[in-house]
Amino acid sequence: MLVRATFANLYSFDAPQTISCVAGKSRNLSKHMLKSGNRHKPSLLKSAIVYGANASGKSNLAKCFDFAIGMIVNGFRIDEPIKRTPFRLRPSALREPSFFEFEIDIDKTLYAYRLAFDDHVILEESLTRILPTSERTLFSRTWTGTDSKFDLPEHFNNREEQQRFQFIAKSTRPNQPFLTETVESNSDRYRSIYDWFRYGVEVIYPEAIYTRLDLAATPGKKIAHVYEEFFKNLGLGIAGIRETQLDPENSVKDIPADLLLDLKNKLKNGSQMMLAGPYKSRYHLAKNQNGELKLYKITISHEIAETHEQIPFELKDESDGTLRLIDLIPALADMCEHEKLYVIDELDRSMHAQLTRAFLEYFFSCSTSRSQILATTHELDLLDLDLLRKDEIWFVEKDRASASHLYSLEEFKPRYDKDIRKGYLQGRFGGIPIICNAQTGMWGK
Repeated sequence: MLVRATFANLYSFDAPQTISCVAGKSRNLSKHMLKSGNRHKPSLLKSAIVYGANASGKSNLAKCFDFAIGMIVNGFRIDEPIKRTPFRLRPSALREPSFFEFEIDIDKTLYAYRLAFDDHVILEESLTRILPTSERTLFSRTWTGTDSKFDLPEHFNNREEQQRFQFIAKSTRPNQPFLTETVESNSDRYRSIYDWFRYGVEVIYPEAIYTRLDLAATPGKKIAHVYEEFFKNLGLGIAGIRETQLDPENSVKDIPADLLLDLKNKLKNGSQMMLAGPYKSRYHLAKNQNGELKLYKITISHEIAETHEQIPFELKDESDGTLRLIDLIPALADMCEHEKLYVIDELDRSMHAQLTRAFLEYFFSCSTSRSQILATTHELDLLDLDLLRKDEIWFVEKDRASASHLYSLEEFKPRYDKDIRKGYLQGRFGGIPIICNAQTGMWGK
């Protein structure tokens, strides 16, 4: 689980900014937090919902997560630049390091992982185990100006293992995270931390097509069940998601024949992929272990009320809001079964307020105790203390230098009977646009 994430000199974040899932003093909606049962360990929240004006930095928060995941999971080739985006509105920031730090809870053990870097080398890297009353550094590195100096204070099982890690350290390129290098060198010592970034976090952007959509059309799968239950409760007249099998050897109107042949050659046996076509169409390609290609078109089934007969509709016949919901529901199903953090940019994109609220309500009612959601939104209907705790509501706002700042509603003292939406619109918590009055020429919130 995510405890805290801090970013500095990345995108619109200049000074270090922290988003935290540590529970505050609020006592309402206790099911929204996982109690640690240990006074030395924090209780963690299941959500962080971030508000802010357009261009305030909400989307940049998702980009920071995405950048960190890519850097750790993929690493860098020899002499490949670190393609960071430092804060561009302070000239000296281009020459200063960027950094991120994640505090995470893995199997009830707390870790802090930190990376500081410029355009070419990693300047600092450390992994620390956070104990009840102290901290223990597992490894650290610093850039001397010519090479990386490593400190490996962790106890090793034997001298051979220690020498192996010393060799891995010496082999780590200046632009490569040591954490990544240990996994690529077939060591499992820090794999759980690496796996959290690789498998435990997923970022979904507003225009992204969620690649697990194909599983929604597989009868008996959890995703298919969640789709059908969700649509039924919302009364959208949608019975579920279905796949219509096509012949990949014949011409498919939306997919050029040469593209289909190229994908067939590139797709490995036993693997699958989603393909977006024109007019909102989506296809599922699957190649079995024998190399046989299967092609399916994704459709939505609507039910005739009188006969309960299901009629397939193509995705081009559906609204943008319905398609956004279709892309997000697999994440719900995933969080109902697995411990995972989803970072969703513009959760409410193209969706009605009630759909967005229903999405969160379903998450809180059905997700596992250790799954989390971090989402950006404009939807005022979610500013409700019957839906979210104060410490789950966050704001992002730019200062006079156009640098983004993060802060929580927990820092304010609204009463529980206070209309949070009204207070937000009145500018009590910041995070709203500053608009010029055309008649008076005055600027205000």
